[in-house]
Amino acid sequence: MRKEQEAGGLNGRAARWGESLSELKARYPGLSFDGGLSDPRLKALLRAGVDFGTALECVSLADIREYLEQEAGRRAAERLALNAGRARENGIAAARTAAYESGAKSLSKRDREEIVRRVLAGEEIRL
Repeated sequence: MRKEQEAGGLNGRAARWGESLSELKARYPGLSFDGGLSDPRLKALLRAGVDFGTALECVSLADIREYLEQEAGRRAAERLALNAGRARENGIAAARTAAYESGAKSLSKRDREEIVRRVLAGEEIRL
């Protein structure tokens, strides 16, 4: 009876470990955890009570970091390539906009006549 319970416990544990390994492979596609599975630190962490997924991530941390750096570099290169092919939108020119003088000194004769006409019509104008 006890051997059957142990066998059932081992099968259940193996199934949970398989699920954890599948989740890790889905989270980090293209990363092989073979090196981590054979690492003696994995057994020590499992004996200490750490769950399988966390233990395998801890043991494979250097590989995971390298994979994530490569993945981030690849994604950044893709974004740069996509943005380089896009046409520039209006209004985002690299040069600054032209500066215009303001004030009474810069008004043309036509502008001054328009202001006079509006003042005579009763409008209050501030410059």
